[in-house]
Amino acid sequence: MPSINKNSYSAIPFVIFGIILISAFFLKYFEPRLPEVLQKWAEHMSIALIVAVIIGLTYEYTSHLFREEILRNLLHESQEQVYQALKAYSVLTPDEVFHLLKEIASQINQTPTLFYPARPDGNEYTFTESLEFFDTLVKMRPKETVKILSTWIEPKSHKNLKYLASDFIGKYQLSEIAEELRRQAEPILHAGDLTDDNRGWVLNYIWAYSRCEKPIYKLLGEIMRATTDHEIEKWILFLPIQMPSIEFANMINTYLEREAPIAEDNLLLVIQAVASLHRAQVVDGIAMLKKFPDRFGPHNQEDVERIWRNYALVPEELKSIFLPADTPSNP
Repeated sequence: MPSINKNSYSAIPFVIFGIILISAFFLKYFEPRLPEVLQKWAEHMSIALIVAVIIGLTYEYTSHLFREEILRNLLHESQEQVYQALKAYSVLTPDEVFHLLKEIASQINQTPTLFYPARPDGNEYTFTESLEFFDTLVKMRPKETVKILSTWIEPKSHKNLKYLASDFIGKYQLSEIAEELRRQAEPILHAGDLTDDNRGWVLNYIWAYSRCEKPIYKLLGEIMRATTDHEIEKWILFLPIQMPSIEFANMINTYLEREAPIAEDNLLLVIQAVASLHRAQVVDGIAMLKKFPDRFGPHNQEDVERIWRNYALVPEELKSIFLPADTPSNP
């Protein structure tokens, strides 16, 4: 139906020219029968109409050729753009992208991660400054992404692939394969078989699975409450520095409420996590620290103020947090 309308509209100029030409011949035919005073007028008028038709037809034909040339050029440009887009799209499919990542991850000594900052003691590095490309790729091709990552988390895979795969699964909450992470990692964790070689990917598996839970981080919170392993505590305490969220604020609050002693380096890591949460406006960090005066002494103050400055926060906010335990309160 649209093509019929288009053809009808394109014929309008020729219909008009036809009417004008008929009018010109009509005047020419009846010219001798007109009064003498009108004959000259009819002659000039008929000639003018014939000339107008010739010029009009010539102009319309020329314009038609010109328009066709423009349309052909636009069509060619459009086809070229589509071709280039499809060509780029075919290169940037999940297969190609993740194959490249697999080659990189399997051949380097450091552990690649999606998150910033990377763990300073974990031999990690953040391999990209922007995740927008991966956001789009995973959103547009989720099934292909899941299929590829499921091969990365196989028991015999390289530990770097396992870690990076669980980063993707956790960040994008790919729940279709999250249960496999728990199935592999939880027995190792409960058996106390963590080593320097497997601690990173095992804990990252637990974190990624726990991000897919409802409520989120349920398993991770249980582990944080129950564990007495200094390294596990340290690993979990770094998470709010990478991804501030209220769930981590609750986890830290529970951690500080425990009666068990906290190692000095983990206590400073708590301060860093609270500073990250405070800067992200997830929690009132000052109020949170003030709840636990027994955890922090005057000897912590210098380090904590330094951490606070590193997060572009105001150290003066910390005043009165690190008072000695025997300092009398104001009446």
